[in-house]
Parts: sequence; structure tokens; C-alpha cells
Amino acid sequence: MNGTEPSLQRVDALDKVTGRAKYAADTKPHDCLIALALRATMAPAQIASLDVSTARARPGVIDVFTHRDAERLGWTSSPEIDALSAEHLGREALGDPASKGAAFRPLISDEILFAGQWIALVVAESIEIAREALALIKVELLPSTPPRLAPIRPGPFFAGDMQYAFDTANASGPVAVCQRGTYETPMQLHQPMEPTATTAIWDGENVTLHDSTQGVQAAREYIAASLGIAPDRVRVLSPFVGGGFGSKNQIWPHEALAAHMARAIGRPVCMQLTRADMAVASGYRSQTSQIVELKADDEGRLALLRHDSHVQTSLKGGFFEPCGLNSLLLYKASRIEVSHQVTRHPISTPTPFRAPGETPGSFALETALDELACKLGQDPVELRMRNFADQDYYHNREWSSNDLAECYRLGAERIGWHRRDVNPRSHERNGRLVGLGMATTAYPAPALPATVRLVLHASGALVLETSATDIGTGMRTLLAQHVIDALAVSPSQVTVVLGDSNLPNAPTAGRSKSTASVLPAAAQACRALLAALDEIDPHPGGNVALHDRLARAGRQDFTVEGRSSGLSTNQELSFYSFGAHFVEIELDERIGRVRVSRVVSAMDCGRILNPKLAASQIRGSITFGIGMALMEQAVRHTASNRIVTDNLAEYAVPVHADVPEIEVLFTNKADLEMNELGARGLGEIGLPGLAAAIGNAVFNACGRRGRTLPLSAKVLCGQA
Repeated sequence: MNGTEPSLQRVDALDKVTGRAKYAADTKPHDCLIALALRATMAPAQIASLDVSTARARPGVIDVFTHRDAERLGWTSSPEIDALSAEHLGREALGDPASKGAAFRPLISDEILFAGQWIALVVAESIEIAREALALIKVELLPSTPPRLAPIRPGPFFAGDMQYAFDTANASGPVAVCQRGTYETPMQLHQPMEPTATTAIWDGENVTLHDSTQGVQAAREYIAASLGIAPDRVRVLSPFVGGGFGSKNQIWPHEALAAHMARAIGRPVCMQLTRADMAVASGYRSQTSQIVELKADDEGRLALLRHDSHVQTSLKGGFFEPCGLNSLLLYKASRIEVSHQVTRHPISTPTPFRAPGETPGSFALETALDELACKLGQDPVELRMRNFADQDYYHNREWSSNDLAECYRLGAERIGWHRRDVNPRSHERNGRLVGLGMATTAYPAPALPATVRLVLHASGALVLETSATDIGTGMRTLLAQHVIDALAVSPSQVTVVLGDSNLPNAPTAGRSKSTASVLPAAAQACRALLAALDEIDPHPGGNVALHDRLARAGRQDFTVEGRSSGLSTNQELSFYSFGAHFVEIELDERIGRVRVSRVVSAMDCGRILNPKLAASQIRGSITFGIGMALMEQAVRHTASNRIVTDNLAEYAVPVHADVPEIEVLFTNKADLEMNELGARGLGEIGLPGLAAAIGNAVFNACGRRGRTLPLSAKVLCGQA
């Protein structure tokens, strides 16, 4: 880690480790009820019979809601609700008739669109009673014939063309080497530490929701529209979020359902999703099949980069995995072709999942490049540098900043890349084969408008307020650090209040944009406060504390706001972050066990404001990548379409023993075209490319190539 900024310790660390930090399900009034859902066991299907009478009669059960109770709940659909729904994302890109209808909402009809769909909700005095009541519901499902829907070739999505072919001015010699392969990634489940939950509490005509969401403003708008009330009557609180990764990035039906049920019953209701619910009611990363074809001259200059992706979505949803995003712009080639084909299935809707598109897409692209390097007998780093995109050819723009070449140099030097033998099976350690692999990562650097309120009190307390959420990234700490530095105050004076829809607007946390959106607003607020103090106390003299100046002016407090436009200073530039992963693995072929023994990741993410927080984010992403490469795989039952690994017993994720020494390096080059701080977001860039780097290291160790994740026994030990 080579950042130069000081690293303020996490200001909320003690609250989190002592349990003082309250999450959505922690806030339950004394009379709060518990809601649990009954899930459909197959799809597509239709409810033939549904008997909830025995469950309703069970002592302690307050009510049971099914599609027959939609009117009683006020649970209907409308264009306004559809427009705000999580399932609306991607609808314009898909542009087919199925995506233009009403967004999916459970408990609307007797139609079962996917296995796991909620068909009844039990509201009871305790979770134990609710579970017992679910078992008392009698339901019969009649299988139906899956609709035959033509594949969709989607339009532009996530700021990238999903069907695109263009020639660049980059010339290559005659084609000497061709590489073509099919690469597959599995369905992955989010499984954050905190399962999703919503607690709804009505006070007269107003409702407050304690919600595990990445965007309180977006949640408020959707919930208000669903309830048919004004947004100012809805307050959403999400001060702490125990991980999201995309599962809490969008708005889901349960958030509004909790409020509908609480209104109908007249008591607070907490709806906390189980792990099984999380698999079907808060999104996942869909499986992908991708064909990458590369053609190059004998020096490795790309004549063709073709990336064709086949992905899935639900029968009514709009989101799909845009795998070809990085292929549009990461390397220069004489010709670049990117295409996507989306098919509809009776499954729940996938959702953004930490670096959506770039993550599975990078596995295919970066593995194919390693295969091409092997055919050419060329160093994989040299091949990438030979095809370095000195500008964004897709958008025909210069980069705002691009230090990728330095990332290659730093990472290769630190891991000892010069020791790598191009021939597999060249290195052993303690009876295990050793391999080195690498891959490139890149991720957009967006920013949206944000507002920050800063309140100075005569006591010396400074309170910073914004609706932005901290999903574990350290936003609360970054904001506190900036106020401390900009106003020369002590950490004990500063309090940061986040995750309240009544506070000034900030964008939903996701797409690595929070830092670049909110920090400039905080900077502006600090300047506004100093300017305001100069007006009310124009001649402070000496080193007078801010609150003393306030007191001398006869004020008890003073409030200012800072705003950022979200727009960079030069819209003619392309704003991206870059990096390179270098991985060492040890492979025991006797048992097919891979241990990632070392990771060095060098990142160009602009100026690093807090090196400790930044490195932590990259390490978290790398841990994701280890799981993606070696263990994570959600499985559906072929006949019923039910997810059978919807629990943490059968869905493996990395634990401490699986995570090696991870060294994170930052070029720490300020991107002043991005914003005055020179900082770009970095929550997701650590994940793309990591699985490919591991797979490439496995090939270097044993000579067997893995094109399907997680890497199979056939690859790891040469056995089927």
C-alpha cells in the first residue's frame, strides 16, 4: 500500500464490534409482528388450491395474506409503481413485449412465474409461530407449460452498446494466430452478512421503515407510490447496512409489503428475509455463456476482438448481465465486435452483483488473452501492453487518467513475475505445483449529484448529514476525515449521520460512485461554513476555534449545505479506473486442491483518500474473486427450477483459511479531471479479472485450462 493520505480509523468500528450499531431487523417495537413467506416449489405453475384456514386459526397468528387479499392490502400495480420498481431496470434495453408489461409483484395473481415466488405471507407474534403456521398452509400447484419466447438482442444498457461492431485506426499485420473459446460462469448468490430486512412502523398517517437498503431515497419513492401516499409521509432509515453487493441496490416488493401489512393490521411488522428468501427475493448473478474470439498478428497485435454473450433473465424482469462492457474499450484492436443475447426463463430476476457485466465478462476476455499469449509464446503482460488502449476508442475520447501501465509494472515487480516460466509444470513447492497468473481489471468511474448538510454547534460539535448509505465501504469515515482535515477540528467533534431519507439527497450506493459523488459536496459544505463564519465574524484574529467564532457572533448553531453536480470538469473525457491482478497458486493434483498462496493487486483509482479503507475494499473484492474461481455455484433443480443451494450449508464461500496474503498497491495519481479531490470510486474494481488470474495461474501450474467456473476436478487433477 503506497497511498500518502492519512488513514483515519473507522469511526463506527466500536459500534459495530460491540453491537451498538443497529441494523434494520434490530429495531423492533415491543408490539412488533414477524412476517414470513411461503415459497412456491416449482415453476412455471398455477395455484390450483390454497387453504390458509388452519394457519389463520393457529394461536399467535395475526393474519395470513395471499393473492386473494391484494385488495385488502391495497397491493396493486400501476405504471408509476412499475417505473420505480427494481425490476424496471433494463426494461428499455430489452425492449420486448414481456418487458413492457407490469413489473413483477408477488401476491397479485395465482400465476407462479418462478420457483421460490412468495404465495402467502404469515404475520405472527413470533418467528417460531410464523414458521409453524407456514407448515399449516395447504397448497397445490399445477405445472404449466413454459412460454416460448424468442431470444432478445438488447439495446444500450449500463452506458454500453450491447450490439456493437466497429473498426479502429489501429493497424495490425496479417493474422497469424486465432483463439476461440466458450467460457461459462455459474449463478452466484449475494449472501451478505446481514440478510435483507424491513421493519414498518405507522404513526397516524405517516410510516417509518427501518430498511436494509443501499438507497433510502429510492426506497421512499417506491414505497410511497405503492401505498398511494405522498413521499413526505414516508421515512426510510438505513444507518447501517451489513453488506449489499447489489442485493440491496434496487427496490424489492418486500420493502413496500411490510408497510402495507403494518397498515392493514395496525401494528408494526418486521419482514426479515431468510437465506432461502435471499436467493429468490433480492437478486443474484445469473449464469453466463460467452464466446470470445481473438485474432492477432505474429507480434500479438489484435486484428479482431469478438465477444458474444448468452445470458438469462426472468419472464417479466428487465435486468441481464452485460458481459461485454470491458471488451468495448479495454484493448485496442483493428476490429471489435460485442453482442448479447438474452433468453427468458421461469426464474427470479437477476440483479446487479458487484461489478455486474465486467466480472463475468472479464473472466472470459482475460482467460482468452492468456490463451492467445500461450499460442504466441508471448508474456501475458507484454501482450496486454502491446494492445494497450491509449484512449477510449469505443467512445472516441481521451482517458481522464490512465495509469494501467504502471499497475502492470508495480504488480509484476512485487510478485516476482520475472521468475515465471512460460512452460507449465516448471515449479513445485512442498510437493505441490506452483503457478503464476495475471489479468487486467477496469471499471467505470461515475458520479451523480449529491448534497451534504453541515451543522456547527456552539458546543464545538460538527454534524454532517446526508442520505447516502454506508454499506461497509467506510463512507461515514471518509466524510468525517474530510471534515476533520478541512476544518482543522478533532475527531471527537465530528458526527456523521447517514441513511435517512429526510436528509439531503445523495445517490444510491452502487456502481462505485458514492465517494466521487458525496465527497465533493462535503468539500463544498466545509468551504461554505468557513465563508459564512467570515461573514458573521469577519475579524477572528489568531487561532480561534470555529465554535468560539460562532459564540462571539451570538449564534447557538449554524447550518450550511454543499452540493456537487456529479459531473466532471470535462465531459469530453472518458472516466475509468484500472488495475492488474497478479496471483500465485499452489496445486495439489492428488486431491485437486488449489490454494491461492499470494495476491498482488495494483490499482489506479485516482487519489486514495484513506489507504486503509481503500485496501480493505480491494481485499474484499479479491475474496469475492477467490470464491468465484474455486467454489461458488448456485444450482437449480432441472425439473422444478428451484434453487437447491439456497443456504450457507450448501453454498460455499471463502473463509479465513481460503484467503492468502493480499498486497494492494495504489498508483495514487490524482485524477483532477474527475473532481477537485482527484478521487474515483473503488468498491468494485478489485473483482473483475481476479477469477481469470487464478485460472491463468492454474494453467501455468499444471497445463490444463479452465473455461468453466468454478474450476472443476478435471482441470485441477486431470480427472473427470
